[in-house]
Amino acid sequence: MLEKSKGRWQLDENEYVTYQKVVDCPNLNKTDLYRRALNYFVNNYSDVNSVIQERDVANGIIIGKGVFKKVQVRNTELRNSIVDTWHILKVEVKDARAKISLSLTQYDESVRGSEPPDVHYLYPISKQYPFNHTSYQKDLYERAFNISDLKAIEKIASVEKALLVDDIQSKHDAW
Repeated sequence: MLEKSKGRWQLDENEYVTYQKVVDCPNLNKTDLYRRALNYFVNNYSDVNSVIQERDVANGIIIGKGVFKKVQVRNTELRNSIVDTWHILKVEVKDARAKISLSLTQYDESVRGSEPPDVHYLYPISKQYPFNHTSYQKDLYERAFNISDLKAIEKIASVEKALLVDDIQSKHDAW
């Protein structure tokens, strides 16, 4: 599966798995695109796990940090593992164009044995299988990567749609 998805991403200088897409937005200026991008972030990155980290109006940049929850779950008699994937989403806009970048940064594995509390382990994605063939729990992390890959593609598509379609109604307004 790694080979099938490899053309969609690259390992960046931080060893994050990074996806990029440039979107042509005809007849939209930088201000309108920035407003649409900010509206997307406000509606999708406004909880305890997903936050806007940077807003640079002058340069047309918005960066958010978020999590794809439960990309892999494994329950056995001895322990339960839940893997989440942390990501960074960056949108850069200028007149009639936008660049969307999404970086998968690390896995957060929550492990519960027979007694609480849960124990959390943070692993860089590039240090786990399928990148590292000698890593811990190959099958768990291969599945986690496959789901994270699909979620990254879906997230980029949803940002692209938000930039191209002016949907100013907030999810908080829909009641």
